[in-house]
Amino acid sequence: MRLHSDISEEAARALRRTCQAFCAAWRSFGFWLLLSLAMSLPASQLQAQSFTERTSVISFRYGSSLSDQMREVRRDGYELADGSPVSFRQWYASNRKDLQLTWLTELNANFGLLWGVSTGERGEKYHIQPGVKIGVLFRTDLSRNSSLSLSATTVLGGWLKEDSCVADYGAIGGVQTVNCRLAASALPPEETLQYLYNEAPADQVLLSLRYSFRF
Repeated sequence: MRLHSDISEEAARALRRTCQAFCAAWRSFGFWLLLSLAMSLPASQLQAQSFTERTSVISFRYGSSLSDQMREVRRDGYELADGSPVSFRQWYASNRKDLQLTWLTELNANFGLLWGVSTGERGEKYHIQPGVKIGVLFRTDLSRNSSLSLSATTVLGGWLKEDSCVADYGAIGGVQTVNCRLAASALPPEETLQYLYNEAPADQVLLSLRYSFRF
């Protein structure tokens, strides 16, 4: 079982706060960017084809990086003071993984909207929130055989949240709320609560630049 030092944990919290502020600013800016770009397109371009004809699935994934993280947790466990084994599987198993779908709706030959949903995931002691993805895709041909594309997306929701356990430490500490995974560690129960999972999806803000060349 690995624990971060106080310094690294403080740095991680500062990084999360910075990321959250940046993500909030991006989501606000991105909404108005999408709206202004859509409004600036000629009506004929938007009505030339039906919505379904201009929309296609570009990504389908069963599971996510957060799902994989919880799958690793399920393999761990510890022993109680009387030697009884405790498996994390009972707390962190789920009968379904987070399902993620992403669509592309083309508005013209060079511009499209990226949008998607994720179903979330739940176990006894954790849950991954459902999420909504929004973004834009720009594409331009550099030559007959090459093109350049730029995409920017953000995910609303999709966070991993972990619940605590209640443990009886007997005459030493009585009944206390504790991080389920760290209940048998050397840390005082109240200090383990700061290590409860509270993480954003890995693709919360994603920028991608791609160059393609066709032989």
